[in-house]
Amino acid sequence: MATIDFRTLDTLSGREAYQLFRLRVDVFVAEQSCPFAELDDVDAAEDTFHVLAWDEEGRLAGCARVFPDEEGSRFGRFVVAPSARGSGLGPEIVRACIEYTRRWPGDLVLDAQAGLVGYYSQFGFAAEGEEFLDTGIPHRRMRLRR
Repeated sequence: MATIDFRTLDTLSGREAYQLFRLRVDVFVAEQSCPFAELDDVDAAEDTFHVLAWDEEGRLAGCARVFPDEEGSRFGRFVVAPSARGSGLGPEIVRACIEYTRRWPGDLVLDAQAGLVGYYSQFGFAAEGEEFLDTGIPHRRMRLRR
């Protein structure tokens, strides 16, 4: 079982921030072949919480981010390290984020890669709207109504 922390960028050490951004770039940019700017202003916002899942040996095994917005809250930039895939860590992170975002009123929204709509559906998210391209990858908006 992983240890999951919710932290703002200002509370991360330089090494923790490096591990977070390295994992995201390794997966989103390198593995998924999306040569787009991975870091954005949301990462540094005071009300953005980075979700860090540490394995038993203290390595970053997964991450995501959550933050309040006009619809309630958002969940995104969800990654599980290749070495932790299939371990049950992914659902553990999603469930932790669902619970954590209850602190903000309104629905929880995410933009899912189209191939992951079924995955997020198991947590109660429902697809809405038309498919759209984000960084060249088809996505669907999904919502967990509260």
